[in-house]
Amino acid sequence: MSAEGKKGMFDWYFKSNLLIRILIGLILGGVVGLIAGESILWVNPLGSLFVNSLKMIVMPVILSSLIVGAASINPAELGRVGIKIILFYLVTSAFAVAMGLLMGNIFKPGAGLALGSAAEAAGRVLKQPKFIDTLIAIIPKNPFGALASGAVLPTIFFAIIFGIGISYLKASSDDRLKKSGDTLFMFFDASAEVMYMIVRWVLQFAPIGVFALIAVVFAKQGTKVIGALGTVTIAAFLGYVLHVIIIYGGLLLINKLSVAKFFKGGKGPMITAFVTRSSSGTLPVTMADV
Repeated sequence: MSAEGKKGMFDWYFKSNLLIRILIGLILGGVVGLIAGESILWVNPLGSLFVNSLKMIVMPVILSSLIVGAASINPAELGRVGIKIILFYLVTSAFAVAMGLLMGNIFKPGAGLALGSAAEAAGRVLKQPKFIDTLIAIIPKNPFGALASGAVLPTIFFAIIFGIGISYLKASSDDRLKKSGDTLFMFFDASAEVMYMIVRWVLQFAPIGVFALIAVVFAKQGTKVIGALGTVTIAAFLGYVLHVIIIYGGLLLINKLSVAKFFKGGKGPMITAFVTRSSSGTLPVTMADV
């Protein structure tokens, strides 16, 4: 048999549909957690490993992907493209927030759950930050500190500015500056590709991590978590479906784009977002499907 024809021991796992594996892990985790009880708590480290892995990839993916994306745009088109991106982001985000608030008011997920003691809730004073303070905080005092602490918005700001700088270097008429820009672009492009590969590795571990997380929750909380979890799940899924149909579908129809073609091409990023619960984790998949 040729090397191409050989099958690995775990081909049945790695070559099967990721979403189906995630759903199996989810269901098995709930069943095993209810049956085994606290004797299954030994799997808790596996869930922690999965969560930590997701956190590990977020900042490097954001930094490398956004730098490459900003550096790939022609400086002459940066203003026009940037304004369109900001407007699109603000509009879709506003609709997403409105949809979330609507689902929250209808289903009231979490109602009746004890999320903390009354004394703690009464003693905790939450102050809403001023809008101007929020804007100022987006610009990092130390971009390396923002990257290390996991501050997403300051990292995004720095990555975009840095990428724009590389874009101008690449377009420079000075050979030295142009070479420097090309070198930096290749470095971050290679870094992004490495991160995309790591993201795919982490996703392969997702079914095991989800199994462990759900098993521990059901082992500790028992059947009482089913009602609250079911309400949250229904509210979330209904919100997702309505957002996809109304917002995505509406924008596609307005721009006279094929709805079927869009969702076929966007299946990978959507499944990745659903599995990882991270928009940052979808960046490599989205860029690969564009």
